[in-house]
Amino acid sequence: MDFKYYVFDLDYGAEELRAVREVLKGRWLTMGPRTAQFEKAFSKWLDGAPCALVSSGTTALHLAVVALGLSRGDEVILPSLTFAATANVVVQCGARCVFADIERLDVPLMSPADVARKITPRTRIIMPVHYAGFPADMEELSKIVKKEKSRRKKAGESRPLFIVEDAAHAAGARNSHGQPLGAIGDAGCFSLFSNKNIAAGEGGIIATKEASLHKRILLLRSHGLTHQTWERHKNYAGEQSYLYDIMEPGFNYRPTDLTAALALTQLDKLSRINETRKALFLRAHEGLKCITGVTLPFSEPASWGKPSYHLLPILLKDEETRHHLAKSLANEGVQTSHHYRPLHTMSYYRKKVPRAGRTLHCTEEYAAREITLPLHTRLSLADMDEIINLVMKTLFSN
Repeated sequence: MDFKYYVFDLDYGAEELRAVREVLKGRWLTMGPRTAQFEKAFSKWLDGAPCALVSSGTTALHLAVVALGLSRGDEVILPSLTFAATANVVVQCGARCVFADIERLDVPLMSPADVARKITPRTRIIMPVHYAGFPADMEELSKIVKKEKSRRKKAGESRPLFIVEDAAHAAGARNSHGQPLGAIGDAGCFSLFSNKNIAAGEGGIIATKEASLHKRILLLRSHGLTHQTWERHKNYAGEQSYLYDIMEPGFNYRPTDLTAALALTQLDKLSRINETRKALFLRAHEGLKCITGVTLPFSEPASWGKPSYHLLPILLKDEETRHHLAKSLANEGVQTSHHYRPLHTMSYYRKKVPRAGRTLHCTEEYAAREITLPLHTRLSLADMDEIINLVMKTLFSN
């Protein structure tokens, strides 16, 4: 089905074409010089936190938790309101997901209070999601972690505890304290999927300020090899150049230099991209704020620091109204989406998570009522006005 207004669209132009052509002309496609260039450039956005480019946002999450030692018998506390990858990487390590509720319907971020209730001696990682590009409460979560670490130390318990930020939606975002999202916890993971603010088709980034962890991530990213192909290629000077070692069995989570080249051009546009999204987001909120039966998550954007405005979610009065609006807007040429069906309601996790851990009333109500409207840089303010008028037309005629 063709739409006049899509939920997302690429902000691509001649720069991306030139970047890809340059890589092809150089005849080095896999992880190489542009990968290193992007990592250095993105690190500046994170106030200097080192980062590693990998093949996807999912592999970024997986590599982060593996590098932190997540294993069988461990637990990870995470929101159920997130994409499948956040939880899937946990079970792939043999660990158990413990789902936490969101704070409120207008603050659909993991509740620190619920995290505090669900933390146990088996908790290894707390994984907040910066949903829609808005910051989870890292200050409160950090306090919880600090308190639990102190308790474990006094009790003589050896299991460490970490915070891994799922910052897939949050490229370029900062919280109200000015801290870059993805560089506050022990590790932060970003996505470069096609619908993200930095869009490279696929790709992910892992950031960490801990030097030893960064070193291990780089090692595990490429089979555990001590010297990578590009290093051996550019420094070849005889038989000695072929010598490399395997420190531990790693993965093939390498990116390509094509990915890095696209990501570099997108990174140059990120300030404008996020500012354009902000203007559209505020325009939508201004148009919808007085409509009875509509709840606007993140309704006071100025209090959130500097979000990336990745999504434009709104809540309707009930699930039936959500389905009706989605169908009506589609008929008018407006694509919508849904972020997200809660993970604890999915077949696999319903079997694996105890019934007591599946009581997430706020998350369930949010998901039943949420619809995602178009938000991207190909939209003008006039386009957003038209979308909002169509929303109001449907709701007032219902």
